[in-house]
Amino acid sequence: MKRERFKVRRVFIFGAGASHGATAGRSTVDRIAPLDRDFCNRIDGLNIQRPQWVNEARDYVLKEWRDHSKFSDQGLEYAIQIQISHLEFIDAIHPRRRRSSVDPKTYLNQLSHLICFVLRKCREKNGGPYQRIINNVVGSAKDASNVQDRFITFNYDDLIDIQLLKKFNVAEVYFDNLKRSKTESKKRSLKFDDPLLIKLHGSINWRCSQTDFENLIGALSNSSGSFEIPKVWYAKSGTPTPKEDSSPLIMPPLPIKPITHIKLFCFLWTKAYEYLHEAEELIICGYSLPEADRLAQSLFSGFTNQKVKKITVVDPNPAILSKWRNLLRRKNVNSKCEWIYYENVDEFAGRL
Repeated sequence: MKRERFKVRRVFIFGAGASHGATAGRSTVDRIAPLDRDFCNRIDGLNIQRPQWVNEARDYVLKEWRDHSKFSDQGLEYAIQIQISHLEFIDAIHPRRRRSSVDPKTYLNQLSHLICFVLRKCREKNGGPYQRIINNVVGSAKDASNVQDRFITFNYDDLIDIQLLKKFNVAEVYFDNLKRSKTESKKRSLKFDDPLLIKLHGSINWRCSQTDFENLIGALSNSSGSFEIPKVWYAKSGTPTPKEDSSPLIMPPLPIKPITHIKLFCFLWTKAYEYLHEAEELIICGYSLPEADRLAQSLFSGFTNQKVKKITVVDPNPAILSKWRNLLRRKNVNSKCEWIYYENVDEFAGRL
């Protein structure tokens, strides 16, 4: 029997600009969520005595950087794509020339730990926009099934998550097969078909074994089929070391194969597509639809929705409004919907 799609009222779509805006004004730079263009520079500038692994991982990532340009000058997603392309190219045409110490799986694993470390320090100011948005969305609802709005994010950070997790179970927020700890049994604790928050590229508070993470990268490089991560669990705080058998489940856009070949991410991207199809209102906060993320381009170019009544774009660059209007003003999206623009997420949250 075919399941009826969830009827969504509003879909909030968050990019790095939203988290950057939500943390702006913090007293120290490490508390502010970096934009993609600043992320490599933030990693390059890490100089942490403890834990010791941070400097070691940073040195490895910088030393094994294969492009002629400086690592710190690149946006994070572009840096990952160009590095993996270089490594795959050398391996394909002359595998003996590739130094044994440089492996895409190892490089991405080290980098994912650094990404997690940087983002774990980022915190929203008290009464910040994410907190106000969640309070508006959730209201007095005690049951997640009574919440009609949904969230889609391309961010790895847990800033919006923290607000939702104050009120709901991890299985309701993320997906119902997520374990609450590494030791929890494989049997799911509850069934919840329509997660509140869809994290399309993974999250700093999701974990899988290091072996599974490396197998996952290898599967994207070599396999024609799909790959299933045997176990994913939730980690409320902290960052594991690269030597532990625990890796942050962070999956940036790769040049090799779409992450939808991973069963978990196939589910998440499919669910995002369904939410976009059903929504009466779209709110796009700090997401500029970068060319590097081809899967996102396909997601937003392909959904059909004649029911949508309002589209709000929140971005300091007004040209992003035009970009979204050009994309969404098409025959399979309601041409009569209202368009609204705000310069920043704080202003938008104040108008909810």
